[in-house]
Amino acid sequence: MSSITEMDVDDMDFPLPTAPSPSFGVPIGQTGGMQIVNDASRFKRWVCLYPLYFDSSLSVGQGRKIPKSLAVPSPHARQISEAVKQCGLNVCLEPAKTHPRDFFRPGRVRVQLFMDGVVPVRSDIATRKQLLQRVAALLPSINVPRDKEPSLEDLIAQGALPSLPGMVPGMMDESIDEPVPQPSASTSKLKKATKPKKKGRAKTIV
Repeated sequence: MSSITEMDVDDMDFPLPTAPSPSFGVPIGQTGGMQIVNDASRFKRWVCLYPLYFDSSLSVGQGRKIPKSLAVPSPHARQISEAVKQCGLNVCLEPAKTHPRDFFRPGRVRVQLFMDGVVPVRSDIATRKQLLQRVAALLPSINVPRDKEPSLEDLIAQGALPSLPGMVPGMMDESIDEPVPQPSASTSKLKKATKPKKKGRAKTIV
């Protein structure tokens, strides 16, 4: 029997960059309770939501998955998890996960859309598209604190981005567009005076 679960590449648990953390996720029940868990295997088949799916400043090609009329500016993972909770669905917030296209905005939200991977938890939210639209409709009314977003150095330290050879901590704060020193007038005259003259070929006058 075929499953009605909609598979998406973003739901597959590739080794995305993560910050060192003793926990995998924070399940949030309908009552708002939170619990740290060390085993994320039971969330593997849950649908994944990332902030860029709902970002009005992004195009569909850049990762937005809903119509621009439903998108919001600068959405974040905690805001999305709260919206999912208001939909009456189980949710797991993974604060340290990042989308490959959205390194500087941490947070991934897993949602239990199906029971046993087949039967929808809610009959009126039976597809990923319905989930995205229902969450998007709630986002404008949700005001929760945003997690601190990592700097470029934080991402390199966490292994999310590779460091360049010779890069040292604090280098990001220094300007790399320093002006090249220009030679002074006296130096230029000295170079002209000491520059050997080129020997040319003898010219024949006809």
